[in-house]
Amino acid sequence: MSVAGSRTNYRSAEYTTPPNEGVVVDLSEYAERLVNYEDISHLLNEEQERRIADYVKSMVDMSYYKIRGRYDHWKEADRAHDVYVPPGTTDFREKAVIADTRAIADTVLTYLMAALGGRNPMFQLEGLNRKSRNASMILERVLHQQMRRTAGEARMAQLLLDSIRYGFAPTKVVWDGQSNQNQIINFDPRRCFPDPRVNFGDWENMQYIAFADYVSYNSLLYSGLYPKLRMFPALRHKISAPKNSWNAHHFHKEDLRGLSIDPAKAHQRERSDHAYFTLGDARVVDEAWVRLSGHEIGIPSIDQIFLVVTILDENVVIRFQLNPYGRQMPAVIGGLYQDQHKTYGQSLYDLILPMHDIATYLMRSRIDNISAALNNLIFVDPTQVSVPDLIDRNPYGVVRTLPGSKPGDGVFIAQVPDVTRGHFQDIQAMSELKQRVSAASDAQQGMPTAGGVRTATEVQRLSQLGSQRLGVLARVMSATTIRPMVRMMVANIQDSLTLSGSINIDGQNMPNQLTNMVEDGYLDYDVSKDLQGDIDYLVIDGTLPLEPTRNAETWMNMLQIMQQTGLNMEYNAGQIAEEAIRAMGITDLDRFRVNQEDLEQNGPSPSQQLAIMEKMRGASVQPAEQVDREREKGNLIPMSEARKANG
Repeated sequence: MSVAGSRTNYRSAEYTTPPNEGVVVDLSEYAERLVNYEDISHLLNEEQERRIADYVKSMVDMSYYKIRGRYDHWKEADRAHDVYVPPGTTDFREKAVIADTRAIADTVLTYLMAALGGRNPMFQLEGLNRKSRNASMILERVLHQQMRRTAGEARMAQLLLDSIRYGFAPTKVVWDGQSNQNQIINFDPRRCFPDPRVNFGDWENMQYIAFADYVSYNSLLYSGLYPKLRMFPALRHKISAPKNSWNAHHFHKEDLRGLSIDPAKAHQRERSDHAYFTLGDARVVDEAWVRLSGHEIGIPSIDQIFLVVTILDENVVIRFQLNPYGRQMPAVIGGLYQDQHKTYGQSLYDLILPMHDIATYLMRSRIDNISAALNNLIFVDPTQVSVPDLIDRNPYGVVRTLPGSKPGDGVFIAQVPDVTRGHFQDIQAMSELKQRVSAASDAQQGMPTAGGVRTATEVQRLSQLGSQRLGVLARVMSATTIRPMVRMMVANIQDSLTLSGSINIDGQNMPNQLTNMVEDGYLDYDVSKDLQGDIDYLVIDGTLPLEPTRNAETWMNMLQIMQQTGLNMEYNAGQIAEEAIRAMGITDLDRFRVNQEDLEQNGPSPSQQLAIMEKMRGASVQPAEQVDREREKGNLIPMSEARKANG
């Protein structure tokens, strides 16, 4: 039976597969090195390098041909978001761009940033068992410290902005071995190429994800990730120029995006005899995180293997090793409006860009109408009016008429009708539609309501409804984007077994379980014993954290209610007042406390005297049942008993 015939029946015992079918590259001789997490890029021969580079190119091409359809729309979103006016524009109408679209995007960004990153600690963790409880509390604060040190808030804000603007926010989460910290890296969507065969949100099922970038050779060398560069100094200079056969590398040619220089061009400083240094010669780098079967690399005994591959200048493999993050690709992809049935999510600009363009057109047509009215066509009879005087007229000029002509004769001014009078109302209507779609109302933007004067209750109610809609988006992003990102960062910290450090613990926010571990306001930790355990991220509810001023108002309202109802007899009003003061931002309240010795010498303070008087006043109006309960507690003494006690 022929091979071709036998392959039609996969159940046949005679089914055969041609040798090396499906094999990307045979790396069986390096199997032991691979499983020991060694970088084998320096061991590859020319043929192996070529096959690996071709495979990475195939992956990138598959993604590029799927995602490139979004590039034009992303460019339009950039134009609207940046309120872009081309440099050198002289036409006044071209400078007229509606800017409220940017204001709406900023409002949504502000809400999401406050909801997702406005807590202290920034990320809420929980231990999945009793032994992990303390570890989760310490990790919360270690993560908070790292986010502060590495400008993590800015990285997170960029992730949210890309989600709003593009609906596609690729973000890498890696461990920086030099600083022993997590590092969040934002990527331009045009430089990221995920597996297009999975839908949005199923990124864990990707076979690959690749990142394209242009960097200097020195940056590659001193990153410490590519030992091959030190082994082969000749790689400092391009062995051969990139073939530019990778369409995915053309993003830098897009106007106003990507690089400010041409990466293919070397910038040289020349003398009369020769060029003595080259500056700005950027290198194209493709980093692919890929999941392969062992069969594809000539090691069929391995079911699947997770690798990281880095290609320099489209042809040289400078990194090839087992994924140091295990079975996890160190990347998350954020999106504002997530649809699990689509490959890419929707952005805010997908929804409001058409209305933005209509509003801009209405504005520019209004300017055109006004310009036409200010530059009316003038019909002149040169036999009655001096045309040069009319052309060169000034506020104090003289227009001469010929003998026998009266002023106004021989001149006709064509009036341009105002057909755009209602355009400002139409622009306002477009703005209101954008607010409805985005849930970013005037009140949430900090602007007076456009619909006329409203009561404070109405404004608060409308703002709450909008916040609920934005809260749903925040909750979904917390679950699908922030959660896997935090999990990666926690895993990176726990895997750095030699890491130890110290964190400052705010006394106001210190959990009781950590009290014994804190000394002089600091908690010392060791990763190997203090941070291990099963830890998970607590998905937030999408609402904004309580502001300190609002919290203080709540405490004060509680005090007022207690005084009005007599509950101040049953609760410690002083402690409640202290909480209100702390909520106002005054944390070190103890430094204002009266010394006990002074109290014994001088007697009760005025505030304490007032408290006693208020207590007595409250006792006089208490119902009989309340008085009986207070007497049983010992808070009240009947007058008869008090007289007997006093003789």
